[in-house]
Amino acid sequence: MAVQLSLYSLEDDVATVKRGVDLMNGPVILVGHSYGRFVITNAAFENPKINGLVYLAAFAPDEGQSMSDFVDSSTFPKDFFVFDDGGFFFVNQDMFHQIIIQDIDPDEAKILSAVQKPTSKSIPYAKSGPPAWKNIPSWYQISENDQVISSDLEKMFARQINVVTTLSLQSSHLSPISHPNEISQFIINATEKCPLIK
Repeated sequence: MAVQLSLYSLEDDVATVKRGVDLMNGPVILVGHSYGRFVITNAAFENPKINGLVYLAAFAPDEGQSMSDFVDSSTFPKDFFVFDDGGFFFVNQDMFHQIIIQDIDPDEAKILSAVQKPTSKSIPYAKSGPPAWKNIPSWYQISENDQVISSDLEKMFARQINVVTTLSLQSSHLSPISHPNEISQFIINATEKCPLIK
């Protein structure tokens, strides 16, 4: 199941994932990319149905940490973020290919930039709750050419969580799109190993 995050607030997105988990039969592995990692680590905490966590070029916060603790918006190019009048922001479409996903065709990147969802300005400052990665087996994929979350930061996250396997790819931030075969196999491998761990 691919749940649709509203990006209105961390609390809303965590609740959305929890409802999706409730609909699933049997054990569940949660997969999160980037901010989605914040969501799944909160949604999985003390949930007996969750068998594993897969993080793709993602934040892996401890309790009380936010994305703003790790990434300073001032390090991005001027006008990289575009703000609307409702308290939400987008990535500047003119910079999307260069910064977010430089390893795919520019025309495909234009489509992705056009359909991006607005994100609430509150989300980068939302504090994480108790982390599920302390008690649930985790897999972490590192994007070596990530310009949103540095590869050094991703490697730090991979070291601090309960990692079973780490995968390193010469990828941009959007590794699930630029490297779909490697990412899908990484997730499949996690599903095959989780029953052995439990």
